[in-house]
Amino acid sequence: MDYASRLLHPAIQSLLLGLLALLFIGLRHPRKGLALGALAMGWIWLASSPVLALALRGGLVGASQPSPSRVEAIVVLGGGKLPRDGTMPEDTRAGTALRLWHEARAPLLLVSGRDQANELARRFRRAGVPADDLRIEGSSANTHENARDSAAILRANGVDAVVLVSSDIHLRRAAGCFRREGIDVVPVAAREDRDGLLRAPAWLPRRDALTLTARALHEYVAGWIYRRRGWM
Repeated sequence: MDYASRLLHPAIQSLLLGLLALLFIGLRHPRKGLALGALAMGWIWLASSPVLALALRGGLVGASQPSPSRVEAIVVLGGGKLPRDGTMPEDTRAGTALRLWHEARAPLLLVSGRDQANELARRFRRAGVPADDLRIEGSSANTHENARDSAAILRANGVDAVVLVSSDIHLRRAAGCFRREGIDVVPVAAREDRDGLLRAPAWLPRRDALTLTARALHEYVAGWIYRRRGWM
């Protein structure tokens, strides 16, 4: 994660506000310092609340779009949870893609992203996916490159319609990038467990709510940048 992305995390933002508050207090501006300190505490509390996290998520998930009647490959994007024990639980991107392959949704399975592609391919092979059915795109560093480099591999294999697997809040941007490359997309979200957040008190701070808020803020900013650059 680069430094700009880190600045989008509410915990980092609150920490910087707190440091600025201490600076103002040290410079004998206690009112400004206390105001900034209160702002830092209020923001980390709000960002950690399920009500904000789920609201931000809702703005990213959106309504589904028309999908092609057939697909020729399953594409799973790296960047998701990957347990160290070598498994692929059903609530992960990899586990969702494996389930779709077992359901014979498409004959090919493509893994994309230099952070996880090779490891995902190894796990899929161990799970029974034949090497001939696997394609690896292991050079891309972001969603735009995922789509661009995967589209080249897909076209080389005569594929122009795919099931695209990623996290729910990432799918809108990812699908937009693949469609921009001329690939028809059926988006499928990994079965990430949100039950804890949905059942939790709306204003009680939670670590998983803070994580979701941070990821959602990243998606909003990234989506704006991608639209400005014509990537989706």
